[in-house]
Amino acid sequence: MTTKAAKRKPRGPVVVSVGPETEYTDFHGLLKLFGIRRSTAYHLVEEGVLKSISLKHGEEKRGKRLFHVPTARQYLNSRLLAQGGSE
Repeated sequence: MTTKAAKRKPRGPVVVSVGPETEYTDFHGLLKLFGIRRSTAYHLVEEGVLKSISLKHGEEKRGKRLFHVPTARQYLNSRLLAQGGSE
C-alpha cells in the first residue's frame, strides 16, 4: 500500500523588505511600515478602507494575502486629517 504525500509549497523564513516604492506587502510589511497588525489589517479590509488580494490558487484552502500599501497610507492620512493634524 502506497500513500501519496501531499504537495506542499516550499515555505521559507519570513524576510520583510519594504521601502517607499512598495506597492503590495503581506501583514509583516504592514507591521513594519505602519505598525498595523494582522487582525487590524483584516478588519480594515472588511470595512473597505484597505485593499488586498489573495494569491490562493484553485481549490486551495490557504493562500498568501497581500495588502495594497497606497490605500494603507491614504487611510492613515485621512485619520490624521480627521484628528486635526497635517500631512
